[in-house]
Amino acid sequence: MRTCSTLVQPDAGQDRVDLRIYPDALVIALSDGAGGTARGARVAELVVDRLLCPDRDWDALDEAAMRLGGQATGIWLHVDAEGIRGDSVGDSAAWLFRGDEAIELTARQQRKPLIGDGCLPVSFQHAAIDGATLVVASDGLWRYAKLADIAAIAQQHDAARALSRLVELVRLPDRSLQDDVSIAIAR
Repeated sequence: MRTCSTLVQPDAGQDRVDLRIYPDALVIALSDGAGGTARGARVAELVVDRLLCPDRDWDALDEAAMRLGGQATGIWLHVDAEGIRGDSVGDSAAWLFRGDEAIELTARQQRKPLIGDGCLPVSFQHAAIDGATLVVASDGLWRYAKLADIAAIAQQHDAARALSRLVELVRLPDRSLQDDVSIAIAR
C-alpha cells in the first residue's frame, strides 16, 4: 500500500477506526457502536483495540462486549502483497475501487447479530489488485452517499483530501451528519 489515511469525526460518537502499518502488511480495524449510547462507543473502542491484536478472538470479543452491555459492527482487514483477507459483521463495509470497477469485500457479511449479541463474523479474501483503492467505512458513509460518488472521490490522488470530501458527501445543509462517519482509505 502506498498511502493510508483514516478519519473519524472529532465528535466521533460511536465510530472508531485505526490501522497498523507493518513493513510487509497493513491491518485495518473499524467499528460502529450501536444504540447511540456511551456503551456503544466503549464497545467500538474495545472492538478496534482487540481486532488490531495479532491474537484476535471473535468469541472472546463478543463476550467482552456483552459484559460491557453494548453492541457494535466490526471489520478486520489484513492487506499485503498476496492480497486482502478479513472478517466482518454488521453494516459497516469495505470496498475496492479501480477505475470503474467496484468490488464489495464485505458483501456476504451478516448485519445481525452484532458484536455483543452473539455475532457471526464472515470471512472474505481477494487477490491483490495493483492500483486499487480500498475504502473501509461505517454505514454513515455507505447509507447516505452514492457509490459512484464515493468511488470517484476515494480514487483521487490526495487521500487526506479524499477523506474530507467523502464526509462532505453526507453532510446535511446545516453541516451536521445524519450518522457518525469513520473511514479508512488505503492504496
